[in-house]
Amino acid sequence: MNRVLVKRVIMFVLLLAACVFVYIYFSVFLPIFLALLTAMVMEPLVKWVKKLLKSEKRLLPVIIVFTTFMLVCAWGLYFTVTRVFNSLYEWSLNIPVYAKDIQVFVNDQVIRFNEFIDEVPQGDRIVKEIEKQSQGLTDTAVHLTSQLINAIGSALQSIPNMVFVTLIYLITFFLFSLDLPKLLNMFFNFFKPETSGKLRFVFQKMSKVFMGYWKAQFILSIGVFLITYISLLFISPKVALIMSIIIWLVDIIPLYVGPALVLAPWGLLAMILGDVNGGLALIVLAAVITIVRRAIEPKILGDSIGLAALPTVLTMYFGFVFFGVMGLILGPFVYIAIRSAKEAGLFQLNKG
Repeated sequence: MNRVLVKRVIMFVLLLAACVFVYIYFSVFLPIFLALLTAMVMEPLVKWVKKLLKSEKRLLPVIIVFTTFMLVCAWGLYFTVTRVFNSLYEWSLNIPVYAKDIQVFVNDQVIRFNEFIDEVPQGDRIVKEIEKQSQGLTDTAVHLTSQLINAIGSALQSIPNMVFVTLIYLITFFLFSLDLPKLLNMFFNFFKPETSGKLRFVFQKMSKVFMGYWKAQFILSIGVFLITYISLLFISPKVALIMSIIIWLVDIIPLYVGPALVLAPWGLLAMILGDVNGGLALIVLAAVITIVRRAIEPKILGDSIGLAALPTVLTMYFGFVFFGVMGLILGPFVYIAIRSAKEAGLFQLNKG
């Protein structure tokens, strides 16, 4: 009994040390974790393609799923980037017009201000104070501009690193997807048959949870698509369909901001280009969709993964507090994994 207890203590300490190490260097392991998570999420699709092709080997189904995943991501990235650059290009063509309007406005205000100062007693003191304050504003503007330039420079310098990390993610995702059944069997073989059976039960339960999660995300994204499309028919009818599709694809991705990732920048660009009403409408639409989605998400997500709304909200909240956006997504899964492990009897201690 003492040996078993010592062995369990050692295993617990090693596991705790590994968890602490991964937590400290989480950013280093993040691409690998995302690749493994993506492979597990895509596994039902790989099995479906394998069954459709009646193929005994996984290579061709994995290539089909991986290529489809790459094409969808590439198309979404290309369309988003080209849309942003086209908007910036159109805006740059109107810079002379904007500059002329601003100059006319400023000159008019200067004339009015001078007329006002001439009529005010001790106007020279007011002018000196304004000059003093304007110097502080100028210094602040220069400082902010310098910070912006440094941020842009840092972003440009990080592009090679981002490309390298993305390649690592894609390569490991493909390899994980290709050998996922073998990797799972190797993992299960580390344990005794009884424990292995319990772990298989937990993994089967979690696979159903994953499917339920994506089912809930799909239902929510369909609702977002319909609301966005109907709203954009009034705001920007020419691009309502294509932008609704892009927002729908972005919304499926488990990001906390969701549709605001597209609508908010689009609204800001529209305001810069002169369409203030349209830009404000897009920003309001982004806020409304985000609030409504976050309000109904716990209920739909809880029903899909077999978890009540209150535990879903609490696990999402504490996950976000301790681990950020990733914890917001993984919080319910961790809770269900622990509950499934308890149901399988993994937490039962031997007596005597």
